[in-house]
Amino acid sequence: MKGNAKKILILEILFILFASVIIFTGTKLNIYLLSLILFTLFGASVYFVSFKKISFSSQKKAIISVALITISIIIITYAIGFICGYVRSPYSKNIITMFLNVFPAISVIIPAELFRYQCCRDNNKYNIILSVIALIFADILFSMSFYTFDNNFVLLQFVCVVILPSISKNVVLSIFSNKYGYWVSLIYPLIVGTYEYIVPIMPAYDEYLTSIISIVMPIINLQFIKFYLRKREKKDIREKGTGSKIFVALCVLFLLFVIGIYSNLFRYWVATIASGSMSPTIDVGDIVVIDKWYAENPGGLKKGDILVFKIRNTLYTHRIINITEKNNNYYIRTKGDYKDNAEDSWVVVKTDIIGKVNFKIKYLGLPSVWLHRLLAKGE
Repeated sequence: MKGNAKKILILEILFILFASVIIFTGTKLNIYLLSLILFTLFGASVYFVSFKKISFSSQKKAIISVALITISIIIITYAIGFICGYVRSPYSKNIITMFLNVFPAISVIIPAELFRYQCCRDNNKYNIILSVIALIFADILFSMSFYTFDNNFVLLQFVCVVILPSISKNVVLSIFSNKYGYWVSLIYPLIVGTYEYIVPIMPAYDEYLTSIISIVMPIINLQFIKFYLRKREKKDIREKGTGSKIFVALCVLFLLFVIGIYSNLFRYWVATIASGSMSPTIDVGDIVVIDKWYAENPGGLKKGDILVFKIRNTLYTHRIINITEKNNNYYIRTKGDYKDNAEDSWVVVKTDIIGKVNFKIKYLGLPSVWLHRLLAKGE
């Protein structure tokens, strides 16, 4: 390892150690202090390794492609909000407060990406890996000021919304910075990190879905940028670009599928089984795929079907043991398959029905069940 690379490595390690102490002591670092630290790291890196400027025009196509795909994904997620609803942005929309909201984010993003470039430009794998870790820690320090960690649920929320997307983002941005320079790695976080402070409404997604979108978005960007740069370099797109195009298409389809399924947009919906009342037919941690058509057409149900319904705000998955029809109204009796279960005390009517279980996926939902039980113990 060259002497300059070692000096950059030392800067990265020092910041990781500093950030670790701040994080594990629960100290909330002022955002402008974080910005100053990142600018200091960048300045020190320039002192050790001279800064190599990259002209904007030389990276114009790459910059435009990253901007367009990022904005396109944001537009898609907003468009689906027409079905699942919107909420008003919590940020004030007058010019002064908008600037005050956006400026802290920009003041952290710019030095972070310039420091990343200094770490990644010489293609030293250790510096690239440590740049990812260091800037994940920087994201954590930035976001900690917006959270109060008073229970396990908030911690889980922080992991889903901040840490997991940060890992995906920083891996991709370090690849951008290493291969294409700082302009390309700057444009993505500038868009994603500031648009929420500007738009007046936001889709009514929860943290889980927001996490999935944030994880997938940079991966799609990476594949698109590879495609555009291959085209610019006049390589054989038909031969070498097909894999990237297929991967991007699969990522987009996966993102849309998850949004649709999780947002309850389609005929089919998924749920995780959290109790053993249907054992051995359906076990704890199994995921069931539910056909919601039967909620509006209970006449299609028959004895022996497994029904998903809600009684007193609790979701149940039990087997139908009897159906009575009177004046076009259906009265359904249910029971769990577990051997010690008695017949349910309630009668299920049309307004209670969510749908019929079509099939199950064994144990896929176990991590969700474990997490919810862990959180319940911690509360």
